[in-house]
Amino acid sequence: MSHPMSNEAGGVQGSGLSRATSENNAGPDPVIGAGIALLGIFLMGVGGAQGAHYLFNFGVLVAVLGAVLFVLFVTLTALKQRRASRASSPEAGAEQRDARD
Repeated sequence: MSHPMSNEAGGVQGSGLSRATSENNAGPDPVIGAGIALLGIFLMGVGGAQGAHYLFNFGVLVAVLGAVLFVLFVTLTALKQRRASRASSPEAGAEQRDARD
């Protein structure tokens, strides 16, 4: 005899697996780039307050690097999602190509 909680737990585990698979298709998390940019802004503030020009310049470098990573990660995520949506619906892609011609 099966316990009712075991079926529920199996459903949760199954959805967790599908959620993990869809997250793998999503690409890198843009929050990483945003966090690095915020760290750079913090370094700029500390360096500017202390008159430490080298620290301020390093903060600018870190902030720009974080912004570039953010844009790169958003772009990669969008491309992977676009590719995944095209792969999941090949008929829709064919209809769009026919409509353009």
